[in-house]
Order: sequence, then C-alpha cells, then structure tokens
Amino acid sequence: MSATSRRPNGKPSTSQQSSKYTTSSTTTRSKISNPQRLKSQQPLFHPPELLLLLTYPALLLLGSLFSLLDPSARAAPYSATLQSHPADQAPTYFALKRNVFNRYFVKVGWFWFTVAWMMWVGVGRGMVRRAKGWNSGERVVELDDDEKSGEEEGGVGNGGGGGWVLTPRRLRSVVRWGVVTVWWMLVTQWCFGPALIDRGFTYTGGQCELLRNPYEREEMGEVREFVTATACKLAGGQWKGGHDISGHVFILVLGSASVGLEILGGLMAARREEVDEGDGEGGGRLGKWGWGFVGGVVGMSWWMLLMTAAYFHTWFEKFTGLLTAFLGIAVVYLLPRLSPQVRDVLGIPGR
Repeated sequence: MSATSRRPNGKPSTSQQSSKYTTSSTTTRSKISNPQRLKSQQPLFHPPELLLLLTYPALLLLGSLFSLLDPSARAAPYSATLQSHPADQAPTYFALKRNVFNRYFVKVGWFWFTVAWMMWVGVGRGMVRRAKGWNSGERVVELDDDEKSGEEEGGVGNGGGGGWVLTPRRLRSVVRWGVVTVWWMLVTQWCFGPALIDRGFTYTGGQCELLRNPYEREEMGEVREFVTATACKLAGGQWKGGHDISGHVFILVLGSASVGLEILGGLMAARREEVDEGDGEGGGRLGKWGWGFVGGVVGMSWWMLLMTAAYFHTWFEKFTGLLTAFLGIAVVYLLPRLSPQVRDVLGIPGR
C-alpha cells in the first residue's frame, strides 16, 4: 500500500493539503522578503522624483526658445559683458538685473531654500517613522529605539505632547543639506580662495577690465589678481572674456531640486507607511501657511529660472550652470542609491 494515503473520493488527505499550503506560503514569503528581488525592483528615482529633475532642463529649454521667438527679446540688444540686456533697453521688467525678485529672492536664495527645508524637516510628513529594513529590501515598518522612547515619553515623534525628537531620518536630512550647502559655498562663495565660478572664469581667459594692462597684471601677481577678480564688480570693473558659469541657474536648480527631493521622499514614505498628515505619527502638520511658503519658494525658483533662461546668459553658460548643480545633486541624492557605504552616511529621503 502506498505511503501516501487518499480519501475514498480520491482527494488528498488533510495533512497533504496542510503541507501544500505551508509550502505555498513559505514560497510566497520567500518571494516577498527576498532582498535582492525587491532591490532590483526599486528604481533609482521614482516617477515623481524623475519628473522633478526633468523640469529643470525643460524650463531652460523653454526660456531659451522664448528668447529666440519673442520679437521684443530679439529686437533688444544683448551685452555679453553684462550677460543681460542693457537696462534702458530691456524688453521686460524681469529682464532687468535690479528687479525686486532678483535682488531679494535669487541673490539671497540659499536663505529661502534653507528656511523651506527647515520647515519640512521639522514637521513634514514621513520624517519620523523609518522603515528599518528598506535599504536591504525588507518592507518592514517599525519604530527605531529613540522613536519608541519618544512614544513612551509622549514626544512629538509619535504624536505625544512632549519635545521634538531627532530621528535618523531627520539627522540624515541634516547631513544631506549640509553637504549640499558646502557645494553651494564652494561654487559660489569660497573655495580656499576664490569660488569655483570665479576660478573657472579666470582659468578660461577671463579677467577684470581693470587689469587689461599686462604690466599691471605682472606686478600684482597671481594671488592678488585672483582676489581682484573676485571683487571686480565691487571695485567698479566688469568681467570680460572667459567662461562664466550661470550662478543663477546653479543656485535655483540646486536649491529647489534639493528641497523638492526631500519633500517627495518624505511624502512617498508617509504614503508607503500609511501615515496620514497630522495624525501624530507623520511628525506633525506643516499646515496651510507652511505649504504655501514652501510651494512659493519652489514655484518662484522655477519662474526665475525661466526668466534667467529667457533674458540672461548664453546657452552654454546656462548649460554649465545646470550641469554644476546636477553634479551636486548626483553626489547627494544619486550616489547613495548606488553605494551602500554612502547610503549609510547620507541616507535617501524617506527611507
């Protein structure tokens, strides 16, 4: 008689059915919890993040095409030295360098971007709970030890009325923003002397018009010449020659894209973890005014990027500004998705 017993009606016994279901269940769990399988299914950038990044070259292309098609922009003379239209012949108000949005938003843009980021990292959705096993491919949502303690003590971290909790997600967001800020500083403010934009201009043959005399340049020496190049406009001179990376394009792209990626990562984390805004577990409520401010900063960045593309700089200067900004974004937001070692330090927004 066969070791496998069957019922009189020919159907498998209860033990066989149980074994079958156990095997099927085990196989299903294996497929779901297989880190390599889940890791291969995770894209480098999710569709919302990819759409955000594609917005910037699209805006630059649209603005540049507008400058070619608009009759008033074509008719207005363009000064390569000023990198803009002369003030008395500017086609629109936004073509003036002294327009209020350029002076009080773009020129101090990093301040506005930092405030928007601070608002989000403080009370934004998805900034508290952390999927511990997400980086290894396990979709398991649980609270870290410090978050559990925050829950026990009634902290904001888990909807209580206590103090603010510095969770791993918040800490890594601080580290990412610190790295992005360092890149902004090196490119536009200071890089062990003149900023990278000023160095690139000088290395490609540019100089201040006050130093056109070769004998004066030789007497000043390389160091003093660099310092004079950095302070050229303050001294009443003008940049001439060389390649000038568009600082406007750089700061508008780097700042708004970084804020946008942080927010999108948090929103996707909140949705993934089924955390509703304002229920406490999402880290509080940003609120109508908070969303208005953050959205206004990002929206104004896009508008001024469009105006920069239409009325300022050459195509190549705008392209190098975009490329320089994307280089910083790649280091902070792309490299951690490719390298586990970098991911352990910088993390990924919302993960």
